[in-house]
Amino acid sequence: MKDKRVFFNPIRMISPKLDSEAIKLEELYQHPVSESLTLEEGLLVMLSKLVEMARLVRAGFISECADEIKGCDILADEVHQQEKVLTGNLACAITDYPEMCRAIILFPGQLERIGDYLESILNCCKIKTRDSIPLSDKNVQEIGDVLQSVQDLLKDLRDIIIAPNQHLIRHVISQSEALDQKCQEMQLNHVDRLLEGSTAPKASSLYLDILESIQSIKRHIRDMARSIQSILPEGD
Repeated sequence: MKDKRVFFNPIRMISPKLDSEAIKLEELYQHPVSESLTLEEGLLVMLSKLVEMARLVRAGFISECADEIKGCDILADEVHQQEKVLTGNLACAITDYPEMCRAIILFPGQLERIGDYLESILNCCKIKTRDSIPLSDKNVQEIGDVLQSVQDLLKDLRDIIIAPNQHLIRHVISQSEALDQKCQEMQLNHVDRLLEGSTAPKASSLYLDILESIQSIKRHIRDMARSIQSILPEGD
C-alpha cells in the first residue's frame, strides 16, 4: 500500500502512475473508488467524475433522457465515497505537512459539494420531466450554455491539478467570475419575464434553482484555484 504521508507536490500534483494515463483523462471517471489512491490521484478521479456528471446533467436537462440521469446518480454516490477516503488520508497527514494541508484540506469536501449542487440540478431535471414543466427553447438553451461552462471550468481545474501554472489559474478565476456575472444577468432577465407574465411560476422556480446551484459550483472552483495559487511559486 502507498505511504499516505507522501501525497502532495505543489509544483506538479500528479503521480507517475496517472502521468502515464493522462491521455485517458476522459475515461478516468470510470475509475472505482479506492483507498490506495494518493491525494492527487483521488482529486483527479473525483474531478473526472464531476466532469462526466456535468455532461450527463446537461444532456439530461436538454433531452430528458433517463439513461443520463441514472448514470449521474451512480457517479454522485462514488464522489461521496471518494471524499471520505481522501479527507481521512489528509487528516492523517496534517502533522507532517501543516502548511500544505491548510491550503488543500477542504479540497475533497469542496469537490463533494460541487457534486451535491450537480445533484440538485439533476433533481430539477427529474422534476421537469416528471411534472412536464414547460421551459421555453430560450430557457433550455441558456441553461445548456451555463452547464457547458461548468463542465469546461471543471476540466480546467483538473488541468491545474495535473500541471499547475499561474496563467491557467488566472484564467479559471476569470472565467468563474464571468460565469457568475452571466448567471446574475440571466436571473434579472428572468425575473422581468416572470413579472411580465411570460414565464410560468413552476418553470421559473426550476430555472432560478439551477442558476443558484451553478453559482455555488463556480464559487468552489474559484476558491480551489485560489488555494492552489497561494502555494504555487510566483512565475510558475
